Amino acid sequence: MSGPSHAIPSSRDAVLDSAGKLFGARGYRAVTVRDIASDAGVSAALVMKLYGSKEKLFAAVQPDESLLNELQVPASELGATLVFRVLMRRERGLKEPWAMLPFSIQDSPAPEAARTETRDRYLASIAGLIGDTTPDRRYAAIVVALMMGFGEAVRTLGLFGGWDFDELVARYGAIVQAQIDACAAACR
Repeated sequence: MSGPSHAIPSSRDAVLDSAGKLFGARGYRAVTVRDIASDAGVSAALVMKLYGSKEKLFAAVQPDESLLNELQVPASELGATLVFRVLMRRERGLKEPWAMLPFSIQDSPAPEAARTETRDRYLASIAGLIGDTTPDRRYAAIVVALMMGFGEAVRTLGLFGGWDFDELVARYGAIVQAQIDACAAACR
């Protein structure tokens, strides 16, 4: 009888993990399907069977805004919650979608299309989350920019390493929350 299925990662998970790691470290153009297969411990044929192409695999490992859909907190706590999640991902060694956005767009096989698609998805998600009804989604744009900057500062630059976790959540969360509150006042 075999052990629990969660004890061994699936080939699909191994391929995704390897692709995310390699694309993140070297970029789209410098990574081959064979590189990913070798790192994942599978054949290149299996990678192609699972994803169809390198472009589709790259798309599968790109950050998405789905992490925003899981937020069920009062609007008054949203800024701190967004910041808290970035710091928790850092603490747990998980990928940081906010920090990955610029790299994934620049390394995309079609950067302009990736920029437009990613911008629209993130703006729509944040606008829905904070109730931004402005035609240009100006408050959502500021929140996205603040969170991307924070993700980059934490992950890429290694800023805030010596800060108290709760103090950083409170201070940077307040900056993000100010835009959320401004949106609530303007978009009534």
